[in-house]
Amino acid sequence: MKKLLNWILLVGFTLGFLVAIVAVVELYCAYSYYKYRDTLKNELNAIRLREPIHNLNQENFRTDSLGFILPYKPQHTTDKTVAFMGGSTTECLAVSENNRIHKVVEDELENVSCLNIGNSGNHSMHSLNLFVNKVVAFNPDVVVVNHNINDISILLNTGTYHNSNPSRSLLLTNSEQLNTYEVCYPKNWFVRNFIPHISLVLLPTTFEGEPIAKREFDRSAIPNQKISDLENQFRNSMLGLIRYIKSQGVKPILFTQGSCFNHYKIENEENYKGYNIAKIHAEFNSVLREISNQENVMLVDAELLMKDNKEYFEDVVHYNDSGSLFISKYISEAVKSELAK
Repeated sequence: MKKLLNWILLVGFTLGFLVAIVAVVELYCAYSYYKYRDTLKNELNAIRLREPIHNLNQENFRTDSLGFILPYKPQHTTDKTVAFMGGSTTECLAVSENNRIHKVVEDELENVSCLNIGNSGNHSMHSLNLFVNKVVAFNPDVVVVNHNINDISILLNTGTYHNSNPSRSLLLTNSEQLNTYEVCYPKNWFVRNFIPHISLVLLPTTFEGEPIAKREFDRSAIPNQKISDLENQFRNSMLGLIRYIKSQGVKPILFTQGSCFNHYKIENEENYKGYNIAKIHAEFNSVLREISNQENVMLVDAELLMKDNKEYFEDVVHYNDSGSLFISKYISEAVKSELAK
């Protein structure tokens, strides 16, 4: 009996000692992690390049080591390069891999590499950032630009492109704006509940779950804004982008954003009380037509071509396979025309 008691005490002491060590390491990892984040908050000051995650390999969405959406023909195998820039309607997540706009255009044209760096949530100033700091280095001959709804969203919610929104700001000023710190939940229940910081610091591969959901905008849109003022901000942003593209000897192609407001509701519609998003969307497309005429830039008028046809849309603005294939024909013709000049 005494031996049994001694064994129980020994095992209990050993387990307690191990638990104490794990607890100390967990506390130290937590301290190190948050100290590092606090340091970043004080020191971080960089341009944000909002682009697809590099080296992504999901079932229907892959990117290369530079963030360009796969598949595409490598540049060294072709004579011409076309870049696609925009938000999720350029990214085409809901479209099968080989039916995405950039891939269909590439297949339609000969000897052309189509680089797609569209990214969900990107607005026109994100594309300016990306073009200046990344895309221009790949010497594209043509850049296809598609913006509208994300510009509306950021302007209605913050009033300006120059904001500190954690996911859409133009500059990174603290660690909360870093996508890498949108930590996923560990799949393992024990790790998730007892040693999350050990897992984060020492065993990062255990974080394989889905990212913790965050609301992009914490409150409703700013009320009673003058839409004409927002249009002017959009106009100036798009003019800056188009003119800079042209200044680099690259030919821009604009296209209006197709929509299906007659059949679908916008996401988070309750956040936009007092605003007619369909009307604003149409007015922002009109701004793109003005810029096309003013700057003598080719325009593919997707809004008029697609005419609110539910057959082409997954939701209010995102194409399904049919929509992507449909509009790609017109974009291919526009790109072919520009490359021939």
